[in-house]
Amino acid sequence: MKLRRKLILLALAPLVLVLCMVAVMVNHQSVELAKEQRDVIEPAYLASKQDELRSYLTLAQHAIAPLHESGRTDEATLSEAKDILHRLDYGNDGYFFVYDLQGTLLVHSRKPELIGKNRLGYRDINGYPTIQMLIRKAHEGGGFVQYATEKPSTGKPATKLTYAVLLPSWGWVLGTGIYLDDVQGVLAKVDEQVAVNNYDTLLWIGVAASLGMTIIILCGLMLNIRGRREAQEKERAWLSSELHDGICQRLAAARFQASAGLIQLAGVPPAYAPAQSTFQDLVKDLKDVLQETREISHGLHPMILKDLGLLAALQRLVHDMENDSIVIRFRSYGPVEGLPADTSLVFYRLAQECLRNIRQHSLASRALLRLTGNRRAVRLTVWDNGIGFDARDRACSGMRGLGLHNMKARVEEAGGRLTITSRPGSTKVTATIPRPFLQRLIPGNHAQPPH
Repeated sequence: MKLRRKLILLALAPLVLVLCMVAVMVNHQSVELAKEQRDVIEPAYLASKQDELRSYLTLAQHAIAPLHESGRTDEATLSEAKDILHRLDYGNDGYFFVYDLQGTLLVHSRKPELIGKNRLGYRDINGYPTIQMLIRKAHEGGGFVQYATEKPSTGKPATKLTYAVLLPSWGWVLGTGIYLDDVQGVLAKVDEQVAVNNYDTLLWIGVAASLGMTIIILCGLMLNIRGRREAQEKERAWLSSELHDGICQRLAAARFQASAGLIQLAGVPPAYAPAQSTFQDLVKDLKDVLQETREISHGLHPMILKDLGLLAALQRLVHDMENDSIVIRFRSYGPVEGLPADTSLVFYRLAQECLRNIRQHSLASRALLRLTGNRRAVRLTVWDNGIGFDARDRACSGMRGLGLHNMKARVEEAGGRLTITSRPGSTKVTATIPRPFLQRLIPGNHAQPPH
């Protein structure tokens, strides 16, 4: 028993280890794949936003080009250019702004209250010197600055990408920007999808592991049950052989000696008549004990099943079970031989248990044992006209030998099916077990299916 448990654990341990390694590797690969996706998506998305900003700023420059290229720097010209830029916008958060080279805000359509204020020392929520970097990038011929600020449409902090260029004749830094929260949203969805895929994959691995372990445990239990039954049958066979070849032979010899003694006492004087009566009782008792011992031997393990086959074994069983209170008949139809030894033993044990239950519990006067077969399957039916019972009642089934549950387990283990129908006056137990696959392929037998 302990050895079987160890074997089951040894079978489970590599499976669990392999599945854990697979889960770790799948999780690692998923994380790496997500990182690679981010590394591809983020630069491409950022490049598209940069191109978008260049296009917007080019449009703004075209809008004020006639004024800027005129070479005029008077207040009226500058005011007209500021008014044009103030009216230009795109989307909910797209606008243009202008700073002079000292950091004073000249144009801002979203926050007009800041116009005229010097913001050179402004830093974003992370302490980044935003205005200083915009002026520096503009002096370098135009460039991008990324920083965190409040998004006007939501009032919440967001990452903003800004592009600024220098208008040297006016001393202006012209710029515009777009918020990157949609980029972050896309990347967040990628991470979320990877997490969901990871969870689903690990879940399926867990399900596969559970199924695998369940199958291994069930197979171990089935092997354990089968091993126990095989051990029981071997023990029964050994005990039956000991009874048949040892005790039965000695009882037969003792009966023979008692019979010989009884013959020798024939014709003795009347004074020895009590001894003659004693020997007669002894012969009778030895005969009864010998018969009971043989019945026990046959019940433990039917030697006839191995020697002569299922048909002869069932005929002998019916003959042994029949008595003055019940008439038992046996019928056979179609080919019923050639079954594996295990299957024959299942049929025999089922018939033995059913007939024992009929004799002990059913109060039946008649019973029928019928064995039918073809090349596909063999069916055993046991019927009696007794009082019947409730097949669903566990207490009732527990009184009947091995019980209905054990009957069903034996038949199903052999690949067959057991059905039980019972009512007062008629109880029928039917077991159908298919033949081995190769036997079913043998041509030439076209018997009707068992019925």
